[in-house]
Amino acid sequence: MAKDMKAVKKAAKTAKPSGLPVEKPASNMAVGVSSRMSKEDEDRERRWKAESALETIQRAEQHKKDKMLMRDVKAMAKEKMAAMKKVCE
Repeated sequence: MAKDMKAVKKAAKTAKPSGLPVEKPASNMAVGVSSRMSKEDEDRERRWKAESALETIQRAEQHKKDKMLMRDVKAMAKEKMAAMKKVCE
């Protein structure tokens, strides 16, 4: 097991595809090592994610129906795209 932990830590240090530093884990667990969840916990998490996604979709549909809000959203999107063009040049 100690060899596995060393391999995980070494991989975490060298896994820099973007060139950015790798964030250290907040806990004492090694990067890439997760605790096992019970089937009941997994089912509860899947249900929570599905409920959250449904609420997000419902809010998005409400926003799409609000013409004034969508006009403002489009204007803001144009502003952000212009700002990103300056950054990416």
